[in-house]
Amino acid sequence: MAGKAHPLAQALLDAHIAYLREQLNGDALQGLLETEVDHLLELAGEIRLNEAVTRYMIKDTVRVYAVELELSGAIPELVGDIARGLHAHPIHADTTLGDLIPDGLFAEFLDKILEMRELRERLVHEAVANPVYAALASDVVLEGIRGYAQQGMERARRLPAAGRAVRVGQSLLGSALPMLEEGLEEGLRKYMRRSLEEILQRSEDFLLDHFDEEKIRELVLDVWDLLKEKRIASIKSGITSLDLEEFFVIGYETWRELRLTPFYIALIDSGIDSFFDKYGETTLSDLLDEVGITRDIAMREAMRFAPPVIAMLERKQLLEPILRRNLEGFYQSSAVTKILGETAAAKAPAKKAAKAEAPEGAEAVPKKPARKKAPAEKKAAE
Repeated sequence: MAGKAHPLAQALLDAHIAYLREQLNGDALQGLLETEVDHLLELAGEIRLNEAVTRYMIKDTVRVYAVELELSGAIPELVGDIARGLHAHPIHADTTLGDLIPDGLFAEFLDKILEMRELRERLVHEAVANPVYAALASDVVLEGIRGYAQQGMERARRLPAAGRAVRVGQSLLGSALPMLEEGLEEGLRKYMRRSLEEILQRSEDFLLDHFDEEKIRELVLDVWDLLKEKRIASIKSGITSLDLEEFFVIGYETWRELRLTPFYIALIDSGIDSFFDKYGETTLSDLLDEVGITRDIAMREAMRFAPPVIAMLERKQLLEPILRRNLEGFYQSSAVTKILGETAAAKAPAKKAAKAEAPEGAEAVPKKPARKKAPAEKKAAE
């Protein structure tokens, strides 16, 4: 239990703090960091990932921050600020799509998609079999037939010989025409429903036959040649900062809902398991090499952050209190007091013994007799 520090312990504490402050400032800091980084990397070669942490520890940590942590309402506001800043950034006026995606990379990406023929055929099939597509197809056909019939009637009215007949027909069938049109349309709809499966199958076959890999590739590359020279500013002209902000907010809300689903949690756990299955028995040093973290990178980042942070603590007079707070408990402890007391007690008898025992063969030094005072001195003293 900590108590009042022994005077010698207090002196040691002050010296210890002064030493650490000297090591954490100036050129000494880089040497200290180099030594510690080298020692850590040496130890990393002897410790395997499974010895350092377990997959269950990582799962619990990830679950806390990715699933359970409830973010404050300031996050959507921050997202909105970021979206507005991104939308207004002047870099859009100087950047083209081709600057972001080189032609070679775009072609590789396209070729990979075209290789996935089974997926493409499934997408076409699902799209054609969708009720929305079926309704759209039948409506298009009906509109075409209706327009064709309407054009036929308009042509009949313009014929001289048929003009009188049309006018008579209009007067006789004026009230019946809507019912005839309705009956005709209903009949067409019934026919379309009966023939829909065959029509959709023909539509699917048409899409698959006329959009093979080479045709799609040629078409997409032609479109890319037109788009790659366009600047981002011209493309985003139809998207306002509010639109971008709302997309960000919708994405954020989607993530908030998704993270509570078993699907999301299962994906996280599966990813962690896969990582530990592969690297669990790998040393930390080899793992750092796998992800590209070298000694130079570690030192560069340490020197990037440590000196300015320590300088700020010194400037605000916070470094010395931090060191003192972490060390004074030890120097005030009963263990240190006991050590210092025992040390002092052990030195005292040795000192007395040294005074009492004269060296062998040495003669005792006689005491110098007291000098008698002169009469004048006695009188002055009186």
